Amino acid sequence: MADVYLLGQADDLATLTPEDSPDTVALCLQTGPLDQEARLPLYALMHGLVLDDAKSFEYLDRALSEEGPYLMGVDDRFPDLLAGLEESELEATVDHWHACAAVEALAIDKDDLTKFLFELANLCKIRDQNPELDLYLFCEGY
Repeated sequence: MADVYLLGQADDLATLTPEDSPDTVALCLQTGPLDQEARLPLYALMHGLVLDDAKSFEYLDRALSEEGPYLMGVDDRFPDLLAGLEESELEATVDHWHACAAVEALAIDKDDLTKFLFELANLCKIRDQNPELDLYLFCEGY
Protein backbone atom coordinates (compact mmCIF):
# COMPACT_ATOMS: atom_id res chain seq x y z
CA MET A 1 0.00 0.00 0.00
CA ALA A 2 1.26 3.47 -0.86
CA ASP A 3 1.75 6.05 1.85
CA VAL A 4 -1.25 8.29 2.47
CA TYR A 5 -1.39 11.90 3.61
CA LEU A 6 -4.09 12.27 6.26
CA LEU A 7 -5.81 15.44 7.37
CA GLY A 8 -7.64 14.90 10.61
CA GLN A 9 -7.97 15.56 14.31
CA ALA A 10 -5.33 14.05 16.56
CA ASP A 11 -7.99 12.51 18.82
CA ASP A 12 -9.66 10.75 15.88
CA LEU A 13 -6.35 9.47 14.54
CA ALA A 14 -5.43 8.19 18.01
CA THR A 15 -8.23 5.62 17.63
CA LEU A 16 -6.77 4.07 14.46
CA THR A 17 -5.86 0.39 14.66
CA PRO A 18 -3.86 -1.64 12.11
CA GLU A 19 -7.11 -3.06 10.72
CA ASP A 20 -8.75 0.34 10.18
CA SER A 21 -8.87 2.23 6.94
CA PRO A 22 -7.59 5.75 7.59
CA ASP A 23 -10.31 7.27 5.40
CA THR A 24 -12.82 6.51 8.16
CA VAL A 25 -11.31 9.22 10.40
CA ALA A 26 -9.51 11.63 8.06
CA LEU A 27 -9.39 13.16 4.60
CA CYS A 28 -6.88 11.14 2.60
CA LEU A 29 -4.54 11.66 -0.34
CA GLN A 30 -2.63 8.65 -1.69
CA THR A 31 1.00 9.44 -2.43
CA GLY A 32 1.16 6.79 -5.15
CA PRO A 33 4.79 6.04 -5.96
CA LEU A 34 6.01 9.13 -4.05
CA ASP A 35 7.78 7.47 -1.15
CA GLN A 36 9.76 9.35 1.49
CA GLU A 37 12.83 9.48 -0.74
CA ALA A 38 10.78 11.30 -3.39
CA ARG A 39 9.03 13.59 -0.87
CA LEU A 40 12.23 14.80 0.82
CA PRO A 41 13.30 16.94 -2.16
CA LEU A 42 9.92 18.72 -2.02
CA TYR A 43 10.47 19.66 1.63
CA ALA A 44 14.05 20.69 0.87
CA LEU A 45 13.09 22.82 -2.14
CA MET A 46 10.29 24.60 -0.36
CA HIS A 47 12.26 25.35 2.80
CA GLY A 48 15.76 25.90 1.40
CA LEU A 49 17.19 22.83 3.13
CA VAL A 50 19.63 20.08 2.26
CA LEU A 51 18.06 16.62 1.97
CA ASP A 52 19.44 15.41 5.30
CA ASP A 53 17.74 18.29 7.12
CA ALA A 54 14.48 17.67 5.24
CA LYS A 55 14.24 14.20 6.84
CA SER A 56 13.02 15.83 10.04
CA PHE A 57 9.84 16.97 8.27
CA GLU A 58 8.39 13.45 8.69
CA TYR A 59 8.63 12.00 12.18
CA LEU A 60 7.13 9.02 13.99
CA ASP A 61 3.96 9.95 15.84
CA ARG A 62 3.13 6.36 16.78
CA ALA A 63 3.18 2.79 15.55
CA LEU A 64 -0.27 1.23 15.23
CA SER A 65 1.40 -2.11 16.04
CA GLU A 66 4.97 -3.39 16.40
CA GLU A 67 5.10 -4.23 12.68
CA GLY A 68 3.21 -1.15 11.52
CA PRO A 69 1.51 0.59 9.97
CA TYR A 70 2.87 3.85 11.30
CA LEU A 71 1.36 7.26 11.81
CA MET A 72 3.93 9.88 10.91
CA GLY A 73 3.67 13.54 11.84
CA VAL A 74 4.45 16.20 9.25
CA ASP A 75 6.28 19.34 10.39
CA ASP A 76 3.76 22.20 10.57
CA ARG A 77 6.03 24.46 8.54
CA PHE A 78 5.34 22.38 5.42
CA PRO A 79 1.52 22.64 5.29
CA ASP A 80 1.72 26.26 6.49
CA LEU A 81 3.91 27.20 3.53
CA LEU A 82 2.17 25.00 0.95
CA ALA A 83 -1.26 26.41 1.83
CA GLY A 84 -0.06 29.92 1.04
CA LEU A 85 1.44 29.26 -2.40
CA GLU A 86 -0.22 30.75 -5.46
CA GLU A 87 -0.91 28.62 -8.54
CA SER A 88 2.17 29.94 -10.36
CA GLU A 89 4.35 29.16 -7.32
CA LEU A 90 2.96 25.63 -7.16
CA GLU A 91 3.72 25.13 -10.86
CA ALA A 92 7.29 26.41 -10.39
CA THR A 93 7.71 24.07 -7.42
CA VAL A 94 6.56 21.13 -9.56
CA ASP A 95 9.09 22.10 -12.26
CA HIS A 96 11.96 21.93 -9.77
CA TRP A 97 10.66 18.87 -7.91
CA HIS A 98 10.10 16.92 -11.14
CA ALA A 99 13.78 17.48 -12.02
CA CYS A 100 15.05 15.95 -8.75
CA ALA A 101 16.80 12.60 -9.13
CA ALA A 102 14.49 10.74 -6.72
CA VAL A 103 11.41 11.85 -8.68
CA GLU A 104 13.03 11.35 -12.10
CA ALA A 105 13.84 7.76 -11.10
CA LEU A 106 10.11 7.10 -10.63
CA ALA A 107 9.32 8.32 -14.17
CA ILE A 108 6.25 10.18 -12.93
CA ASP A 109 4.39 12.18 -15.54
CA LYS A 110 4.72 15.90 -14.80
CA ASP A 111 0.95 16.40 -15.13
CA ASP A 112 0.36 13.69 -12.50
CA LEU A 113 2.89 15.32 -10.18
CA THR A 114 1.20 18.69 -10.70
CA LYS A 115 -2.20 17.21 -9.90
CA PHE A 116 -0.81 15.59 -6.75
CA LEU A 117 0.81 18.79 -5.48
CA PHE A 118 -2.33 20.85 -6.14
CA GLU A 119 -4.43 18.27 -4.26
CA LEU A 120 -1.96 18.31 -1.37
CA ALA A 121 -2.04 22.12 -1.35
CA ASN A 122 -5.83 21.96 -1.15
CA LEU A 123 -5.59 19.67 1.90
CA CYS A 124 -3.20 22.17 3.46
CA LYS A 125 -5.63 25.04 2.75
CA ILE A 126 -8.39 23.10 4.49
CA ARG A 127 -6.02 22.63 7.44
CA ASP A 128 -5.23 26.35 7.38
CA GLN A 129 -8.94 27.14 7.75
CA ASN A 130 -9.53 24.48 10.44
CA PRO A 131 -6.91 24.77 13.20
CA GLU A 132 -8.15 21.58 14.88
CA LEU A 133 -6.85 19.55 11.90
CA ASP A 134 -3.30 18.33 11.44
CA LEU A 135 -1.42 16.75 8.54
CA TYR A 136 -0.05 13.23 8.98
CA LEU A 137 1.24 10.36 6.88
CA PHE A 138 -0.04 6.80 7.17
CA CYS A 139 2.85 4.49 6.20
CA GLU A 140 3.22 0.72 6.02
CA GLY A 141 6.97 0.90 6.56
CA TYR A 142 9.22 3.06 8.70
